[in-house]
Amino acid sequence: MTEVRNRKLLSGIALVAALAVPVSAVQAGDTIKIGGLAPLSSPGSYQQGPELVLGLEWAVADVNAAGGVLGKQVELIVEDTQGRPPTGATVVEKLITRDKVVAIAGEYHSSVCKAEIEVVHQHGIPFVIGSCWSDSLTSAGYDEVFRTSVYSSKLAENMVAVMAANGIKKAASLVEDTDYGIGIAKNIENAIKKLNADIDFQYEVVEKTSKDFVPILLKYKTKVKPEILIVAVTQPGGFLILKQAHEIRFAPTKETLYLDGTCTAQNDKVFWEAVKDAGNYVLMSCPYSPSVKLTDLGEKIKQRYIDKFDRQPNYLPLQGYDAMISLLTAIKNAGSTDSKAIIKALQALKIPGTRGDIEFSQEDGVWHHQWKAVPTFIFQYTKVGQSAGDAAVLFPKQFATAGIVRP
Repeated sequence: MTEVRNRKLLSGIALVAALAVPVSAVQAGDTIKIGGLAPLSSPGSYQQGPELVLGLEWAVADVNAAGGVLGKQVELIVEDTQGRPPTGATVVEKLITRDKVVAIAGEYHSSVCKAEIEVVHQHGIPFVIGSCWSDSLTSAGYDEVFRTSVYSSKLAENMVAVMAANGIKKAASLVEDTDYGIGIAKNIENAIKKLNADIDFQYEVVEKTSKDFVPILLKYKTKVKPEILIVAVTQPGGFLILKQAHEIRFAPTKETLYLDGTCTAQNDKVFWEAVKDAGNYVLMSCPYSPSVKLTDLGEKIKQRYIDKFDRQPNYLPLQGYDAMISLLTAIKNAGSTDSKAIIKALQALKIPGTRGDIEFSQEDGVWHHQWKAVPTFIFQYTKVGQSAGDAAVLFPKQFATAGIVRP
């Protein structure tokens, strides 16, 4: 069962409304309460949030259909964090102190996650991050924080590997003014040094809520002249940058490739509706490939999504499902809703997820409670309106279906 807070904000979001069940269906005392977090309204990436919530809800629905956890049904209480760190911290405090949730899963924006982990750490409540990529979240070393999603330094190393393999010597990046955006830029710098790549790289931090990126894009087009422009700005800002770069004939062009570092381009229906022909030849860095076989569980979730929406899923429902199924399995294994018992069970967890076997590293730094083996890919669209499943796979080598194509 699911309760979505601020439902008046969600009247047009079919993904969330489709699975919502009235809380009155089961008495509160008969349930195990879990908090769910996602941006469901602006200024957050409200197009991405419902996809993440879908994965959280489906995991809860599957567990409840199989009898629940510890003899009880699971009650999911979803809060809209709006892409705002103060809002995220406030709703987490409410979930813990008012709703009495025993654990939390989800979230999309790293800057919001950063505020939220401080609250869960203060209260000692386990939190499995659904889709926040900043390295700083796990490197904080908190016992309560786990992550099943990809992390920025791994994505950055992939990007640098692809650039080096294709002889790219000059790269630039526009990154949003958040922990996620700045983290991506710093990690690309570190990856260039780590891989000893001969790449001249520079970046600029931009306001993700800006409406006019043309002056910055013109500067990079005329003065910097990079061979690739990497954009780590979540939507809607990222879509605006791509459209404006296309309008001034900067990127994607023969001279300058364009890489979407947020993977929003993989949500093909939303992407093509928003950017039209500007999206052709765009590269994207993502934690899921529609063309690579998933685990048996992953294939079932993928088919469920296709049957319901008549399109391929992006990575978010899978990441949401992995976060929630990890958490609920840990509660079952712990045999208790005690926070310390759940944390201990998460540390010992090894289960099949949608994209591989999930287990959390006990190493220090970015790998602390991180699923290290989380898969990552780089793709490219080569045709206007192309489905994500038909996009060319460029990386990793064992799954590559093509090389980079330029306009």
